[in-house]
Amino acid sequence: MSVTKTTGAKTIDIVKNLPRITLANLRPNPGAKKDEKRRGRGIHGGNRSGRGHKGERQRGNRPRLGFEGGQTPFYLIIPKYGYNANHSRRPQFPPLSLRRLQYLIDLGRVDPTQPIDLTQLVNGRGVTIQPLKRDYGVQLIDEGADIFCAKVNLEVQVASEKAIAAVERNGGVITTSYYDPRSLRQGPHQTSALPHVWRTHTQTPAAR
Repeated sequence: MSVTKTTGAKTIDIVKNLPRITLANLRPNPGAKKDEKRRGRGIHGGNRSGRGHKGERQRGNRPRLGFEGGQTPFYLIIPKYGYNANHSRRPQFPPLSLRRLQYLIDLGRVDPTQPIDLTQLVNGRGVTIQPLKRDYGVQLIDEGADIFCAKVNLEVQVASEKAIAAVERNGGVITTSYYDPRSLRQGPHQTSALPHVWRTHTQTPAAR
């Protein structure tokens, strides 16, 4: 009576009959390895090394990035006026989100019963003002407007329309005030009220 072998038993028999794999009989697959092209051997394989005839590409000193062969490069053709005019003197307003403001109030760093101005925000480590980097104040953005629930009397420099609506929805008031660079260099953390401040009404302009 013959016994039919299973697939696993047949596989084991085939593996037993195969020669053992050693470092002596390892070979790459046919066509997997090609002979490298002999370069730079003169008459025995070409004397151009696959680089063509003469020029900087053959000699190995490629031009720097942005070099256009001697013609006026792109970065010198573009004029200096327009969007980038006076970019080094533009006033900067670091962002202050409503989420961050609510976080400062919850931690007790900022007292919502008192008017919150730039001095309180800096003393509460809510924002960092660097006058040497042209920081002229803070910009209130509407990130976290859905979770902001504090009634505050807030004073900022720039604010978006959604941020204004979120503050007024909770019964708060928001005003704008603008500082000159000399007042900011004094340090808002050193004085309770900064000189040279121009204040506006409660209607706050939206951020551009």
